[in-house]
Amino acid sequence: MYCHWLTESDNMYIISNAGDEATVEFDASKLPELKKGWRRDFLIRSVGWVKDGDLNTALGNTVLPLPFHGMTNYPPAEKDTCPDDPELQKYNSEYNTRVVTSEQYINALRQ
Repeated sequence: MYCHWLTESDNMYIISNAGDEATVEFDASKLPELKKGWRRDFLIRSVGWVKDGDLNTALGNTVLPLPFHGMTNYPPAEKDTCPDDPELQKYNSEYNTRVVTSEQYINALRQ
Protein backbone atom coordinates (compact mmCIF):
# COMPACT_ATOMS: atom_id res chain seq x y z
CA MET A 1 0.00 0.00 0.00
CA TYR A 2 1.31 3.43 -0.90
CA CYS A 3 0.70 6.19 1.62
CA HIS A 4 0.92 9.74 0.34
CA TRP A 5 -0.64 12.79 1.94
CA LEU A 6 -1.95 14.92 -0.87
CA THR A 7 -2.40 18.63 -0.59
CA GLU A 8 -2.11 19.23 -4.32
CA SER A 9 -2.21 17.29 -7.58
CA ASP A 10 0.72 15.02 -8.39
CA ASN A 11 1.66 12.66 -11.20
CA MET A 12 1.23 9.40 -9.26
CA TYR A 13 -1.67 7.81 -11.06
CA ILE A 14 -3.82 4.79 -10.52
CA ILE A 15 -3.53 3.10 -13.88
CA SER A 16 -6.62 0.95 -14.06
CA ASN A 17 -8.28 -1.41 -16.46
CA ALA A 18 -11.90 -2.37 -16.98
CA GLY A 19 -13.33 -3.80 -13.75
CA ASP A 20 -10.60 -2.39 -11.49
CA GLU A 21 -11.45 -0.49 -8.33
CA ALA A 22 -9.54 1.74 -5.93
CA THR A 23 -9.93 2.10 -2.19
CA VAL A 24 -9.13 5.17 -0.13
CA GLU A 25 -8.47 4.70 3.57
CA PHE A 26 -7.57 7.26 6.18
CA ASP A 27 -7.56 7.70 9.94
CA ALA A 28 -10.40 10.00 10.96
CA SER A 29 -9.69 9.63 14.70
CA LYS A 30 -7.93 13.01 14.84
CA LEU A 31 -10.89 14.90 13.42
CA PRO A 32 -12.98 16.93 15.87
CA GLU A 33 -15.85 15.12 17.58
CA LEU A 34 -19.24 15.77 16.08
CA LYS A 35 -22.19 17.20 17.91
CA LYS A 36 -24.86 14.72 18.92
CA GLY A 37 -26.99 13.74 15.92
CA TRP A 38 -24.48 15.04 13.39
CA ARG A 39 -22.72 12.87 10.86
CA ARG A 40 -19.69 13.45 8.73
CA ASP A 41 -19.53 13.15 4.97
CA PHE A 42 -16.34 13.09 2.95
CA LEU A 43 -15.68 14.46 -0.49
CA ILE A 44 -12.80 13.07 -2.48
CA ARG A 45 -11.60 15.30 -5.28
CA SER A 46 -9.53 13.46 -7.83
CA VAL A 47 -7.57 14.84 -10.73
CA GLY A 48 -6.65 12.61 -13.60
CA TRP A 49 -7.08 11.60 -17.17
CA VAL A 50 -9.06 8.94 -18.96
CA LYS A 51 -7.16 7.20 -21.70
CA ASP A 52 -9.02 4.32 -23.25
CA GLY A 53 -8.33 1.79 -25.97
CA ASP A 54 -10.62 3.48 -28.46
CA LEU A 55 -9.21 3.73 -31.98
CA ASN A 56 -9.87 7.48 -31.84
CA THR A 57 -7.79 7.94 -28.67
CA ALA A 58 -4.25 9.21 -29.19
CA LEU A 59 -1.94 6.26 -28.49
CA GLY A 60 -4.90 4.29 -27.11
CA ASN A 61 -3.21 0.93 -27.64
CA THR A 62 -0.52 1.66 -25.04
CA VAL A 63 -0.30 3.16 -21.54
CA LEU A 64 2.68 5.32 -22.43
CA PRO A 65 3.30 8.13 -22.69
CA LEU A 66 1.59 8.97 -19.42
CA PRO A 67 -0.07 12.36 -19.25
CA PHE A 68 1.34 14.74 -16.64
CA HIS A 69 0.51 18.04 -15.04
CA GLY A 70 1.96 20.94 -16.97
CA MET A 71 1.89 19.39 -20.43
CA THR A 72 0.46 21.63 -23.14
CA ASN A 73 -1.32 18.86 -25.07
CA TYR A 74 -1.52 15.09 -25.42
CA PRO A 75 0.55 13.41 -26.62
CA PRO A 76 3.05 15.70 -24.93
CA ALA A 77 4.81 18.16 -27.22
CA GLU A 78 8.60 18.16 -27.52
CA LYS A 79 8.75 21.24 -25.27
CA ASP A 80 6.83 19.38 -22.53
CA THR A 81 9.13 17.73 -20.00
CA CYS A 82 7.67 14.82 -18.05
CA PRO A 83 8.55 14.92 -14.35
CA ASP A 84 11.09 12.23 -13.46
CA ASP A 85 11.98 12.71 -9.81
CA PRO A 86 13.12 9.79 -7.58
CA GLU A 87 9.79 9.60 -5.68
CA LEU A 88 7.82 9.28 -8.94
CA GLN A 89 10.29 6.70 -10.30
CA LYS A 90 9.90 4.64 -7.11
CA TYR A 91 6.11 4.88 -7.25
CA ASN A 92 5.97 3.77 -10.89
CA SER A 93 8.43 0.91 -10.38
CA GLU A 94 6.44 -0.44 -7.40
CA TYR A 95 2.84 0.16 -8.45
CA ASN A 96 2.59 0.58 -12.20
CA THR A 97 3.98 -2.80 -13.17
CA ARG A 98 1.03 -4.79 -14.51
CA VAL A 99 1.20 -5.94 -18.10
CA VAL A 100 -2.13 -6.22 -19.88
CA THR A 101 -2.33 -7.87 -23.28
CA SER A 102 -5.17 -8.57 -25.64
CA GLU A 103 -4.59 -12.35 -25.31
CA GLN A 104 -7.36 -12.95 -22.76
CA TYR A 105 -9.83 -10.95 -24.86
CA ILE A 106 -8.87 -12.74 -28.07
CA ASN A 107 -9.09 -16.17 -26.38
CA ALA A 108 -12.58 -15.31 -25.11
CA LEU A 109 -13.67 -14.43 -28.63
CA ARG A 110 -12.37 -17.74 -29.97
CA GLN A 111 -14.53 -19.74 -27.57
